[in-house]
Amino acid sequence: METAQAEPGVRLAEERYSPFVRVTLRRWVKWYLDGTETFWPISDLVIRLFIGMWFLRSGLVKAADWDTALYLAANEYPVDWMSPANAALLGVSIELIGPILLIAGFFTRPAAVAMAALTLVSQAVYIPTTSNVLVIAMLAWYALAGPAALSIDRVLSGGLKASALPLAAPAIRAAEWSREYLAPILMALIRIWLGVALLVYAGVVEPPVDVQTWLPTTIFAGMPAWLAIGVSLFFFTGFGAVIVSYALFFLIAAYMVAGAHPNVTLFPFLFLAMYEARGAGVFSVDRAILAWMETNILFDRDYADIPDSWPHVVVVGAGFGGLAAVGRLKRLPVRITLIDKRNYHLFQPLLYQIATATLNPADIATPIRSLFKADGNVRVLKGEVTAIDSAGKTLALAGGQEIAFDKLVLATGATHSYFGKDEWGAYAPGLKTVEDGVAVRGTILNAFEQAEASDDPERIKRLLTFVIVGAGPTGVELAGAIAELAKLNVEREFRTVDPASARVILVQSGPRILPAFPEELSVKAQDSLEQLGVEIRTGWRVTQIGATRVCIGEDHFIDTETVLWAAGVAASPAAKWLGAKADRAGRVEVNGVMRVVGEDGEGIEHIFAIGDTASSNAWDGKPVPGLAPAAKQAGAYVSDVVEAELLDRPCPGPFVYTHQGSLATIGRKSAEADFGAFKLSGALAWWLWGLVHIGFLTGARNRVTVVINWGWNFFAQHSGIRLITGKD
Repeated sequence: METAQAEPGVRLAEERYSPFVRVTLRRWVKWYLDGTETFWPISDLVIRLFIGMWFLRSGLVKAADWDTALYLAANEYPVDWMSPANAALLGVSIELIGPILLIAGFFTRPAAVAMAALTLVSQAVYIPTTSNVLVIAMLAWYALAGPAALSIDRVLSGGLKASALPLAAPAIRAAEWSREYLAPILMALIRIWLGVALLVYAGVVEPPVDVQTWLPTTIFAGMPAWLAIGVSLFFFTGFGAVIVSYALFFLIAAYMVAGAHPNVTLFPFLFLAMYEARGAGVFSVDRAILAWMETNILFDRDYADIPDSWPHVVVVGAGFGGLAAVGRLKRLPVRITLIDKRNYHLFQPLLYQIATATLNPADIATPIRSLFKADGNVRVLKGEVTAIDSAGKTLALAGGQEIAFDKLVLATGATHSYFGKDEWGAYAPGLKTVEDGVAVRGTILNAFEQAEASDDPERIKRLLTFVIVGAGPTGVELAGAIAELAKLNVEREFRTVDPASARVILVQSGPRILPAFPEELSVKAQDSLEQLGVEIRTGWRVTQIGATRVCIGEDHFIDTETVLWAAGVAASPAAKWLGAKADRAGRVEVNGVMRVVGEDGEGIEHIFAIGDTASSNAWDGKPVPGLAPAAKQAGAYVSDVVEAELLDRPCPGPFVYTHQGSLATIGRKSAEADFGAFKLSGALAWWLWGLVHIGFLTGARNRVTVVINWGWNFFAQHSGIRLITGKD
């Protein structure tokens, strides 16, 4: 096994602190840093939006009344070195073009400089306001730091930096240098500026009136003098940026409600959000504390710096459960190795939309390494586990590599189950991987292509008959999507066959579709599918699948060349690796705290299983369903167990699954939602289904591209991802 070797100084520093100190400080610091990384892009977009709209409104008013704009440029805020007409034209241009660039995050720095200069002129020679000075401060910061991730500048920066475009590379490097070195200095100056404003407000110092117009004293209206002095100390020292920001946020809001605030705007709140997220800057207590923690507690700069004494936690599988476990465990003083046989995390609930040409694979898959690039204690390995030695605490990868562990979390998911008829897999592919989705997409699209090229009426019928086996959520969603693909998306693209004549047949062995849903929702789902032209065969069991036909029951045949499997799943080989007890689907038996049950009936102390790998009756005594929320809850729970053991505390109570509801969509305008006492069906459920799935996606890019593709498919009734790739 490869182990990280920490330098003696680092190791001694780490050993000075108790497990409680290390776990508590690391957890909370990582929680704050992760939260900042997650929410700052959204906060940044909101800030840019409000500043941009503030300018844009003024520009539109002046553009609509040019005479007034000329009068203001000539009399209210004249510029000595420009004519009123040129000054008015320049000002209106900045107020119209600058906000659009700022909101889009495109040429953000030049736009921020121009808008800040215009506001400086207004503050200096027109009407000085607190809003002006706050906006100037924020725009100055944007001029040095640039926008966050949700911006065109950040999207293009990587490509431009490596491009042959003249001056692009040095410009990007200069922008990065400014963001890293100059922006923190500016933030430090801004907090000192706020500290001075607080002292002026409290009457401790009294500068000239001309100076006071450049201090945002009015945002502290209603605050007692003693409190203003106390808060100023936090700003001067740069201590507790988060605490100070939140406290001022609620104080200002309270004084506003009480009527103590004159002419309150959103700008103080926006500025405090920026101060909280970006920190107090250089020469601050906060920065010194963070530097100390990086040296003594965090060790996130380099994997090689992590002390050997930190427990090694290995997580196998980067699905929902594995990512949830690593997302919580990374905040603890542990070394983590995340192993998956693929290098991406796949959002499986939308995999059927790859198969039906609605989404691209990259829309619902995210490289695993990109998710943990800022976490030095997380190591990602692409590999496939072949054996586990639970007694020796080692696991073997294909290729012979052996990895030792202190704790092992198995989150290996599930694969197709053909109920002992594995030969059916050649004719009835399922959907579990990106490769499956792309292959099924090719199969469906090839059916239309081959039908167009055929002059055999019987074969055309077979090609245009699609049979889906299994009417759970995946089967129902596949059936609805294929029906819409045939009847809407490709209806006018073929000449000798009519895609709308395609038959989509959904076969279910049970008495109704969506058996896990309440019966009333199953009935509504069946009605929605039948409106799309889907034929539903309930109470029929598939007994044979061949190249050109499917047999259901004893002697009922359906002639088809396209069969899709959505009927059953089987767990990964984790139980075989461990020699542990398993249920009929191959899921490993676990105890109440998700530990794998050994041959003696007791939980194996250092091995956990979660998600589809585990057989757990933690849902009011019922088996936990194979849903993403269930896997995520189990992953978070196991991290709590590991944390309790690190602190030598009692483990949390037995794992309890909290059902958050079930969702299934039928085409582009209907869905079923079951939240227990609350049930929803139809168009409203479809919108809810979309919002929930967008929220569960990993990464802002994936969310944006999925929304764009859905919008295009919905309004244009056209799917542009109809590519047949790979081998037939």
